[in-house]
Amino acid sequence: MGRAEQNPFHFHTNIQGIQTIESAMKFSDSPVVELAVGGKVLSFEQDNGSMHVGTSVWPCSLVLVKFLDRCLSASASSSSPYSHLLPLPNQRAIELGSGCGPAGMGLSLLGFDIVLTDIAPVMPALKRNIKRNRKILGKAPKYAQLYWNNQPQIRAMGPPFDFVIAADVVYMEDSALQLVDAMEALLAPHGVALLGYQLRSPEAHAVFWEKLRRVFPFVEKVPHEHLHPDYAYEETDVYIIKKQA
Repeated sequence: MGRAEQNPFHFHTNIQGIQTIESAMKFSDSPVVELAVGGKVLSFEQDNGSMHVGTSVWPCSLVLVKFLDRCLSASASSSSPYSHLLPLPNQRAIELGSGCGPAGMGLSLLGFDIVLTDIAPVMPALKRNIKRNRKILGKAPKYAQLYWNNQPQIRAMGPPFDFVIAADVVYMEDSALQLVDAMEALLAPHGVALLGYQLRSPEAHAVFWEKLRRVFPFVEKVPHEHLHPDYAYEETDVYIIKKQA
């Protein structure tokens, strides 16, 4: 995420041709993570020993998905203050820093038309898990390589999007600033960004929140009592972010 990528951008809708880098990843050495969403169970292989943080499943992605899963259940039975966070027909979403894919695939099961994105070294793990869950997902979500500081790639995504999703992606100062720029470029004027967040680096935390609050006038933290009770981890939060207050 912290360096430009010169290769042309393409959407991918099939899982053929997984890069040979996958063979160096030791998925069998790390535990499989399961996530129940909308009455189905997704499972994710990970490589916790990889040098790339995106090849592990991080808690914020699970917390974010289960929050929206709870919102969907609540909206079906009563009025929900978060009903505007659920997708309508023809609305589009994009996830930044998808990693192994739990957030993006979970949201796909909840009805989001979502594109999962990450940097080149992480794509084999993402492809592997899309393939693993394809029968459960039905229609596999689109995925694409995306570097946050690569403007041609960002424009090629076809913004604006109604939803921008990110979970556990703030851990380096330079990429934290690039993340805010990418969110701004991709989000529609009336769109909503959903952020699963846990403090990973005090330095990245400081520059990220200073710039985010400067760019986005509406930032609201979801109260922990509104998160899924089984996924309301003390150090993990969900934020709702908009361009308009």
